[in-house]
Amino acid sequence: MKIKRFFKVVIFVLIFAFCFVGVQNLLTGDADTRDHKRIEGFFDEKENSLDAVFLGSSATYAFWTAPVAWVEYGLTVYSLSSSKQQILAAKYLIADARKTQPDALYIVNVASVTEQYNAINTHRLIFGYPYTENKYDMINYLSELGGMSFSDRMEFYFPIIRFHDRWSDLVSFDFKKTTDAYKSASSYKSFLSKVEDVSGGLFDYEETAPISETLTTGLNDLMDYCEQEQVKVLFVVTPQSLTDEEKRGQQNTVMELIRSRGFDVLNMHELVEEMDLDLTTDYYNGDHTNIHGSIKFTDYLSRYLIENYGFKDKRGTERLASWDRAGEKYYNLISPYLTEEDLKYVSVEVVPEETTQEETTKLISDETDETKPEITGDEIS
Repeated sequence: MKIKRFFKVVIFVLIFAFCFVGVQNLLTGDADTRDHKRIEGFFDEKENSLDAVFLGSSATYAFWTAPVAWVEYGLTVYSLSSSKQQILAAKYLIADARKTQPDALYIVNVASVTEQYNAINTHRLIFGYPYTENKYDMINYLSELGGMSFSDRMEFYFPIIRFHDRWSDLVSFDFKKTTDAYKSASSYKSFLSKVEDVSGGLFDYEETAPISETLTTGLNDLMDYCEQEQVKVLFVVTPQSLTDEEKRGQQNTVMELIRSRGFDVLNMHELVEEMDLDLTTDYYNGDHTNIHGSIKFTDYLSRYLIENYGFKDKRGTERLASWDRAGEKYYNLISPYLTEEDLKYVSVEVVPEETTQEETTKLISDETDETKPEITGDEIS
């Protein structure tokens, strides 16, 4: 009888655990699914298939357009980025990414140095992230940096605590989670169609500003890790049109620190003219390029990577057929939005008859940045 009772209890616990995990996975998420698709999509990439992995916040995925680098140059560079991604998460992201991409170059966006260490931004980073020891080490580290309470930390281990009331906000993605179809490239409305004049930004700003001891220690720890593990790393600063002198100065201070350690830094604020970026047409807000600026940025950085890191053209490689499919899909998506200027950089000549701008907008309507995020706090950029 005791054995029978024991097995009943075990079966009950297993059924409860199965149901609990299923409900938690269903409810955990955000109305904006971009981060989830991008993060999970990275971990679906084939082993040793990537030339580089580009880490950072929205200032990474709005500037780098992976299908353009693939179609035009045969490069496989995936943007392992998320909205408001904190730069000190980079060590943990690199450690997990190197399990499948050990030979890749790791590009770290210094524009992420001013992102806040809070529960909202960490949730955005771990949507779609697999269960690994590094993941939980990263959560603990970011929680300490943000001075998060015990209840905030518990949300990361049991996210149903935060998302238990999402029932009325569930979307089709919650029931059938799909990975990114465009190899991390952006496809939201403002990126494709919005234009803003950002010519008032501090592009030529050379002053420095103090950074915290915590940030200094964390960056040195990241660089120590890269040295010890012999990680190939390039630090990049995407050319945001910042008007905040302190933030811009902090970027300069971080670049000085990185250079003092002997690491490569590419300050793309200094390359706006070389990239042929038009500050009146190539951004959708001060922090982000639109499709026109992103194409120019991607073209320049692709050529830089080929010239300085010896990347080879991988087009026609059978095991990378998914990149061909992503490139074709993405070019069909963006073609209605391209201008004559864009055609200097991309090999799209006509809009396919079956794809109109109205239809394209409908295709991405579930992913626009105008969708109200489920998690509270700063709106996703």
